Amino acid sequence: MILHSQQADGRHWFTSLDIPPLQIAPVAQNHCRVGQFLATLVAARLMKFHPQVPEEITLTRADVAAVPALAGRYPELKGEAGEVRVRLPVKPAPDLGGDNFDDDDDPPMFVTPMPPSEFEGGYDMWIMTAGRLLGVDAPAPTDTRGYETAMANAAAALQNRLGSLRKRFLAGMNGANLGFKIGLLTRSGAREYVWVRATDWKDPVNIVAVMENQPRDCKGYKLGQTLKVSATDLLDYCVGSEDAGVVEAGLTQRIAEDYGLVLP
Repeated sequence: MILHSQQADGRHWFTSLDIPPLQIAPVAQNHCRVGQFLATLVAARLMKFHPQVPEEITLTRADVAAVPALAGRYPELKGEAGEVRVRLPVKPAPDLGGDNFDDDDDPPMFVTPMPPSEFEGGYDMWIMTAGRLLGVDAPAPTDTRGYETAMANAAAALQNRLGSLRKRFLAGMNGANLGFKIGLLTRSGAREYVWVRATDWKDPVNIVAVMENQPRDCKGYKLGQTLKVSATDLLDYCVGSEDAGVVEAGLTQRIAEDYGLVLP
């Protein structure tokens, strides 16, 4: 079992309940998904050495394929495959702030995957590099403004695809549904994101759609309501059906997982 917590600065910390315990030292704000991936992979790999812990291991995509919890999702990348050398020193938990442990207690110690000593670029760059070599589409580490930038880029990418999506919808979608993510104003003036299912797109500028989930804090909206949505307000899309589930998705789900808003 991999446990996740988040620091005040937004960085993500992962630990395992194995003996000995494992930690992925706090990773960048948008490295939640790849951090959880590495924690799961290294913990599974160390089971082969139990109860001993080697000073260093080498990971490949074959190791990823051997872990059932990961094999169904990865690799996401076809290229860049390579071996990843991982040092395994034992280190204390990071300073998470507050009273985490009694003063008289010895701080807990964790096996802590680290880059080879000759790696240049810092810990965050190593996390990204290791993830990509092992098949994870890991983003470059970013700062606190990264989430808004990533969401804006995702919305812009969708706008560039609307023409082809409309052609597919008018052709029938082969029995699948086309959904869009939109942002509704809340009572406080913030944005709440919801999904709508397109039912009519004859007008290229406006789409008739049905609300697929109940907003929590948006007055005048409810599940099953029919809306007319401007194409310029669309933020993301997905294609799927009740039988097949989601078979094609845009970028915002991945972004939410990268930033720890949704845990995969």
